[in-house]
Amino acid sequence: MESLFDIQNNIIEILKNKIKLSTREAKIEARFILEHELKMKHASLISNQLLPIKQKNKNKIYKILEERIQHKPLAHIIGEWDFYGLNFFVSQETLIPRQDTELLIDLILKKYPPKQEINILDLGTGSGIIGITLAKKIPNSHVLISDVSLKALKVAKKNILNFKLKNIRAIQSNWFKNIPPKKFDVIISNPPYIDEKSSYLNNPELSYEPKIALISKNKGLKDISHIIEESPNFLSKKGRVFIEHGFDQSGEINSIFLNNNFTKITQHKDLNKIIRVSSGEIKN
Repeated sequence: MESLFDIQNNIIEILKNKIKLSTREAKIEARFILEHELKMKHASLISNQLLPIKQKNKNKIYKILEERIQHKPLAHIIGEWDFYGLNFFVSQETLIPRQDTELLIDLILKKYPPKQEINILDLGTGSGIIGITLAKKIPNSHVLISDVSLKALKVAKKNILNFKLKNIRAIQSNWFKNIPPKKFDVIISNPPYIDEKSSYLNNPELSYEPKIALISKNKGLKDISHIIEESPNFLSKKGRVFIEHGFDQSGEINSIFLNNNFTKITQHKDLNKIIRVSSGEIKN
């Protein structure tokens, strides 16, 4: 009977050879596959490397692997993914949570104490990861999440129920169209920002993700521009907008903020030292 150590190393080699993942990426995905199928925490995987793996578990593990080497994202195969240390339900109706987006959470938690009472609007929420994480980390906050897709909102509401949160609600809205006329201290979004002609869209794994959540016209800037232009109508005094964007869009985003009467514009780098989030405060 093969051990956990044997199975884990085999998964890593298959992922590296079949879909060309880096060693680091393959190790992470192997860990997620084993955690999901064996119902074990990461620490248990490390401390039980010699554990014999039953044949029925091996069969399920390699079934997952068969789908994965067809370039289907692992998150969609197992139906869940980690974001900011929390486990979220995902589907092909929503984007897979990405580590880059955790920068948005870091910035909000750094600016607002956990006991502060603030109103937060999360636009284009998808599976709800941003708004739900903030609702959980800032329990006195009041969070409204929205998405144009009812199928995405179904996933987000499932996540809200899973975390048993009472300080958050979800509505359908095409950006600000159905947002109630109130003021928010924080408007936050990870909107579509990929140019429809970008070669990045040739990545086979992206065929499993909703194009509406990836692609934006005007070289990827149409939706970001709309959010920044409309947000002053929904911001409280000293309210702030936080936008995730592409690695090469920081110059254009800065100009859009300036052209819409924003001040204290700040651009924030991710772990790779690339500007991925821009924020601004409306002049009052």
